[in-house]
Amino acid sequence: MTDRITSIIPHVIPADPEPHPWWSHKPYVLVRVETEDGIIGWGECHTLTFREEAIATMVRTVAEQLVGQPAGDVRKLLPMAFNSFGQQRPGLEVYCAFAGIEIALWDILGQRLNAPVYKLLGGACHDTIPVYANIFSPTPQTPDALAEIAAQQAAAGHHTIKLYPFLNGTSISDGVAALAAVKDAVGTGVGLAIDLWRHATPSQALDIARAVEPFDLVWIEDPFAPTDAKAMRQLRDQMKQPLLTGETLPSRREFVDLVEQRAVDIINPDICLSGILELQAIAALVEPAFITVSPHNSNSMALGSAAGVHASFGITNLASLETFPLFEEKLDRLCEGRLPIVQGHIAPPDAPGIGIRFDEAAMATFRF
Repeated sequence: MTDRITSIIPHVIPADPEPHPWWSHKPYVLVRVETEDGIIGWGECHTLTFREEAIATMVRTVAEQLVGQPAGDVRKLLPMAFNSFGQQRPGLEVYCAFAGIEIALWDILGQRLNAPVYKLLGGACHDTIPVYANIFSPTPQTPDALAEIAAQQAAAGHHTIKLYPFLNGTSISDGVAALAAVKDAVGTGVGLAIDLWRHATPSQALDIARAVEPFDLVWIEDPFAPTDAKAMRQLRDQMKQPLLTGETLPSRREFVDLVEQRAVDIINPDICLSGILELQAIAALVEPAFITVSPHNSNSMALGSAAGVHASFGITNLASLETFPLFEEKLDRLCEGRLPIVQGHIAPPDAPGIGIRFDEAAMATFRF
């Protein structure tokens, strides 16, 4: 008997209203999908501050097309999003909405078959999933403050830490000083990566890359928007560090130029923007060009991270999965099953589906 979708309901958890010297968490858009057989799956949509209502509205609009459809036909979704619903020009909200729904449908299928999602996708290519710690702050931090947070993450077992020492109009010399303080704090056993967050020009990015060569960075991320593959390749040819980009690109179509130009070393498509199937398709696309994949994950450290882990187990050219340790417990009051990070790694989940179970009564408050 075919189990069909009966409801798709977005839930919006507001951003943390409390001021904090570091980044208070952004809004989370979660999707609850239920079937005729009463199976409930949860997914998560990537969102940006001030976009949460638009994305939740798009989930509701997409739901009108999907209610009544077989819940197990997961592979129909992305072609529908791009060709039919999105009329071959879908935007951020469409991709995010479909990604959240797709993750929820995998959760349902795993529960129905009593298996973790990564096993349904073909099993594990890795014993564990390596993760790295992102310590982003949108407000300027002193070198000592950055060093203190980084040292805490190193002590917790993280082997790679990413920071943003060149944002907020920081000079190159001040950024280098902050990076030096962090390096002194974490020692030689921890790798550092920096993110320029698409705020630089090619020439500025090259100046920064040359200034930070002594730190032997794991990568330099997003110097500018990844839409100009030729400019990205020119920068890559002139710098010594690995170059990473891709978090703003939703599907394999947008990665083709970067691959053909051999413009980057690592890509980071977002799990809750691309979804599980498309993330794995992007990884397969770039593998012949010797490009590795470090899934972007500025989503919740419960559901978003779990979806990233399941997808990552099937990526042969995996680098590491992004996490935000400062927000690990933000949804613990609403759900259980968050995957623990042990010495910078996450072990294979054994719960069926995605493995995150939400308190239905508590989540009703956030129904959109």
